[in-house]
Amino acid sequence: MEYTYSFGYPNMQRVLAITEALNNSQTVEKYQIDYRGKYRPLSVIEVPIEMLVYRIENIRTKSLQKQWLAQHRDLPRDLFVSDPFSIEAQETQHQVLKLLIDKENLLKTFKNNDKLQQTEPLICSNDGIVVNGNRRLCAWRELYYNNKIKYAHFQTVRVAVLPDSDPQGMYDLEIALQIRSDMKAEYVWHTIAADYQEKFDLGMDIGILAEKQNKKPEEISTYIECYNYAAQYLESIGHPDEWMLVDKQEYAFKQIVIGRKNISNPGDKELFQEISKAMLQAPADGDRLYKQIPKVVSGLATIAPKLQEVFSITIQDNNDDDLELLTGGDNGIENTTNSQIAAGIRIADNPTLVAKTVQSVLNTTEELEKEKKKKSFIFDQVMKAATLLTNAVSNLDDSMSKDGVGKQLENIEGACVALKDWIK
Repeated sequence: MEYTYSFGYPNMQRVLAITEALNNSQTVEKYQIDYRGKYRPLSVIEVPIEMLVYRIENIRTKSLQKQWLAQHRDLPRDLFVSDPFSIEAQETQHQVLKLLIDKENLLKTFKNNDKLQQTEPLICSNDGIVVNGNRRLCAWRELYYNNKIKYAHFQTVRVAVLPDSDPQGMYDLEIALQIRSDMKAEYVWHTIAADYQEKFDLGMDIGILAEKQNKKPEEISTYIECYNYAAQYLESIGHPDEWMLVDKQEYAFKQIVIGRKNISNPGDKELFQEISKAMLQAPADGDRLYKQIPKVVSGLATIAPKLQEVFSITIQDNNDDDLELLTGGDNGIENTTNSQIAAGIRIADNPTLVAKTVQSVLNTTEELEKEKKKKSFIFDQVMKAATLLTNAVSNLDDSMSKDGVGKQLENIEGACVALKDWIK
């Protein structure tokens, strides 16, 4: 029977084709795998490359699917959920996977070596959903569909077939084979975070989710917080759901989340967030961004007036300040001032100048700290020596060796004379 589908046969045809291949298979090839708590030898069969369907729920592509929809407004918003096995959804998933294989040079690897063939089977459900090997399948299809003669060896692919198509089983298998394995680094942080957020939204307890992922609950919570802040950040810079823009900023977002927790004043928090947003868009020179964020938290009181000066921000009086002073101190003034500075740099929309100004303040602060340490160097060293000598006297014991002690005392006495002369 001929099929015109390049990205998956209809469901019933897939099931019949796989069942027939399993029944008629003369091969004894088995692929051992731990699936749903049981070690199983899966039968390996050979099927046409166009027969299988991509697993739309693939964790690796969750945030990239959102990005694709954000960049292609003509597509239905529910494309990936209304009918994941439709030709439209599968073709679009192919394009999403292509983003990954291009980025990881996977396509180039097979393209540059046209003799490179499949060595390990893909893993699919008993109705043809690819659980492990979606990227490879995408690369092989891309090559084969564009040159069926040169890449004829990809006309069929080998797949190890699971005993069922249980969604939870397939999800757990993806985690076991890829996220927990040495391939973990291939998962960009926001794809994992997107999955955590989705599971949390569906009501899964974070403790249970952490156990499945072999992580601590706090790690899961941090991922979710970073994901939500990153979503807000992308929205604020006019690139909602364009997740590839934050591929390499996981640690920066983690430091931002930590920094926000360490700031109690609303005005300070608002200013910190505006500074962080600017630094994400235009990282300053020097330390990596995730190392600079904590310095912004500790130096906010110095950074704020400098930003006010550079951006010529006029602080408006607030009549509520007097009431705040009467009822609870001056937190209201600081809150209002830094809120206005935050609003000022937000309106100015010049993240490069914000980043450079912050960097200048941080550099100046570091230089001052170094100078302080330099000025107190002699005192610090003498104090250490005095502490060590006092400790030695406190622990005098006739059973201890006295060898060389006299010579060292002479050296110390000589050093003390030199220091006294220096003081005079």
